[in-house]
Amino acid sequence: MFMETLKKFVMTLVTVLIFMSAVEIIAPSKMKKYIKFVLGLILITIILNPILQFIEGGEKNFTDVIKNYEQVFSKDNDTANFDSVNTLSRSNIDNERKKAFVANFNKNCDNILKNKFNDMNFKSEVDCDVDFSKVAINVKKLRIGVSSSKINKIKKIAINKDVNENNGEKNVEYTEIADFISNELNIPKEKIEVYGLEE
Repeated sequence: MFMETLKKFVMTLVTVLIFMSAVEIIAPSKMKKYIKFVLGLILITIILNPILQFIEGGEKNFTDVIKNYEQVFSKDNDTANFDSVNTLSRSNIDNERKKAFVANFNKNCDNILKNKFNDMNFKSEVDCDVDFSKVAINVKKLRIGVSSSKINKIKKIAINKDVNENNGEKNVEYTEIADFISNELNIPKEKIEVYGLEE
């Protein structure tokens, strides 16, 4: 109903504008001033006509049409919402939230370590339980892979000798990393494992 009325209004307006242009082109130059005045009055009445119809009684029709559109639209939205709720169960939503939380935790842990230890690269892997209702996290294990971003000296290869000499230096670095992240994130040191990444 409303769309038909709007379509009629636009068609009438376009027709009158074409008619006005044709009359202005054909009209003699003496009479152009008067003809523009009359055509302007006609244009004003055509523009005011739908507004006057709305004020006189078209208000009820207009509001009825809008309500019908709202009902159709809200029915479509409701069915779409119910379908999406049925397809995703609560456990799937919690699993997705946990995955996102763990990914963000790992990324933040890597950034914290990178800010403190600039010459190293890190890869964190947290194993935790997250309770979103209580906003609580229980870290079971935090594994941090470490690799050096600086150029290393060529290591001497010794056959039939202990390689523990090099490990002592790395263990000091790893302990320092574990102490730092333990203090930053309030995680007990027993739950933090630092290991070397393959270079």
